[in-house]
Amino acid sequence: MNSNRSIATKIREWARRYLPCEIAGTTCEMGGAAIAYAATGSVAAAAVVATVGASVGYYAAAYSTAVRTAYRAQPSSSRLRRGMVANGRALRSIAIEFGPAEVIDSLIIRPLAFYFGPILFGGLAAGWIFAKLVADVGFYVLAIFSYERFTGLLVVRRSEAVRHEPAASVAAA
Repeated sequence: MNSNRSIATKIREWARRYLPCEIAGTTCEMGGAAIAYAATGSVAAAAVVATVGASVGYYAAAYSTAVRTAYRAQPSSSRLRRGMVANGRALRSIAIEFGPAEVIDSLIIRPLAFYFGPILFGGLAAGWIFAKLVADVGFYVLAIFSYERFTGLLVVRRSEAVRHEPAASVAAA
């Protein structure tokens, strides 16, 4: 097995899966933080709004993708049944893949990072960029672990997953 190729393949897989969600989440996160700070002058309010904005934007993208993928996976069922099953599978998938990461990220890492980042860096822009990076690293370590460990329970385009090669074997290579 070519370990560089396998690692590169996994990174591409994760990027295809998470990048659209990240773009939506970041847009809502930074936009919400800027609006909250402009309206209140409070770094604490901006930190809370950034956390909520990141979650709303990210999960709107993740959920709509999961519903669409699950809906397409059952072409022989009626529209109503496809819709109900797709929504149920999407909810399960989002909860399993992102639940633990989101709880830790939203309650601890992201609010603290968005509060202390501007204080540490002496400015909002640099502090928020730092906060975003710190929070995202923590979030993705947990989310990717869940994705790799529980892929069989998730809504995943089969072309998206690396075939028969769990992350542990890629990391060990």
